[in-house]
Amino acid sequence: MRTEDHIDIQHPEAWDLLVAINAGRVDYILYSPSVAGSLVMDEVTCATDSLQALEDAVYDTPVLLGDYHRVRVLVHSSHFVLLPLEVSDDDSKLLVRQAFPHDDGDAAVCILPDSNVKIAYLMPRGMQAFLGRTFNYPEICHHLLPLCEHYSEMSGEGVNKMFVNLNEGHMDAAVYRDGALQLANTFPCGNLEDAVYYAMNVWRTCGLDQLTDELLLTGDNTLRGAMTPELRKYVKSVMPAAYPAAAMRLGRNAMQAPFELILLALCE
Repeated sequence: MRTEDHIDIQHPEAWDLLVAINAGRVDYILYSPSVAGSLVMDEVTCATDSLQALEDAVYDTPVLLGDYHRVRVLVHSSHFVLLPLEVSDDDSKLLVRQAFPHDDGDAAVCILPDSNVKIAYLMPRGMQAFLGRTFNYPEICHHLLPLCEHYSEMSGEGVNKMFVNLNEGHMDAAVYRDGALQLANTFPCGNLEDAVYYAMNVWRTCGLDQLTDELLLTGDNTLRGAMTPELRKYVKSVMPAAYPAAAMRLGRNAMQAPFELILLALCE
């Protein structure tokens, strides 16, 4: 990702801040919803993966601490469960704790209205309080939310679709059958072989048809280019997912920003 040499926001109340917290790194974008082409971006590296290192990195980055119009934070977590909207938040938190009994982190819930589910997930202990006291009324959500919500709008009845978003170190997947979310998951993905293995495992688990259903790839260009011919050995229709045209209104450099943050900016 290209970083900005200097970010100076004169009127933060007119800007939105979107933050993605990953292991050892914080990515963020800033844009003014009323000003086309205003997108700026950067990343902050943490000294370690600890919560203290995250706090130090954020507090050492003044642009993150502005009084912004809206703040949304994506938290990467592999400890989560998808649940019907009818399940209460308290029961959702209990269920995710039962699913991962050795994780004593903070339990949180986010709603995916277009996908008709909620995600209950765990984040490191103390992170929820840190985010709440650091940012201006932040909306905290699981990192799968933007992928699921954006592509739910593209998954009507008919052809079943699987979307795979390739990131540094992990792969996210969402499967839609007849327009409804069937599965969403995230996997560690350190190399091409792992990515192909996990993608095809999801494909088979969901019972997708190798001749008629579609597999669409987004994210890291290098891995996507290497992965496509490998997947085409097993699935007839493998192609890049169309980059959302609406993202270009944010700025000409939108394609250089983390894809999950761009999708989050489009999820209103």
